[in-house]
Amino acid sequence: MEQVYDITPKPAHYTCVIDLLGRAGRLKEAQALVEEMPFEPDPTTWGALLGASRVHHEPEIGKWAAEKILELEPNNSGMYVLLSNIYASYGKWSDVQKTRVLMGERRVRKVPGFSWIEVKNKVHTFSVGDSAHPETKRIYQFLEELDLKMKKAGYVSATEMVLHDIEEEEKVHMLRYHSERLAVAFGILNVPFGRPIRVIKNLRVCEDCHNAIKYIAKIENRLIILRDSNRFHHFSDGSCSCGDYW
Repeated sequence: MEQVYDITPKPAHYTCVIDLLGRAGRLKEAQALVEEMPFEPDPTTWGALLGASRVHHEPEIGKWAAEKILELEPNNSGMYVLLSNIYASYGKWSDVQKTRVLMGERRVRKVPGFSWIEVKNKVHTFSVGDSAHPETKRIYQFLEELDLKMKKAGYVSATEMVLHDIEEEEKVHMLRYHSERLAVAFGILNVPFGRPIRVIKNLRVCEDCHNAIKYIAKIENRLIILRDSNRFHHFSDGSCSCGDYW
């Protein structure tokens, strides 16, 4: 950049390269570039490294990046959750508990997750394990039937995403009724076939739900559009427009 185009690289340029290296799975090179860059990395830079570590299963790098973000943004509740995810995925329940205690000490509250879908000019809102919706029984029954079809197609619940030291069966049950899945199920049951199902979530879609919705889109032959806090996800025929990187 400097020799050919006479452009001095700025922090944003370094972040882009770190993100590209991370997407390519070259985590060690991305980590080295973070350490060598002539600026103090900002939360965006650390976030690029954190995202890559999650996708490519590099927990130590992910922990390092998440802790750096918390130093810069001690009230970022999403980072505490991501750090807890990293610990939980490796069964480090004492560290999960320490992270929760730290949130309490700093008076940081986790933002509750909600998903919305509009059907016939009416907005329907769901939370995890929601039982308040008038069609709850129908939605839950449909999800149970769908779960059997998904397992036959190869779906396996990512129970390491559950931040509780509980039995495996209970973890599967908790994941099945996340807000985005309830909203998607309601959409399939109520939106005419051939029309897209559009869901909005206020937080980042969890890894297990992202995987599950890919299966759901293929099994039900539906286009499902999910807008989470990061981006739009277009699920169709077993794949997502984000390429499983978000």
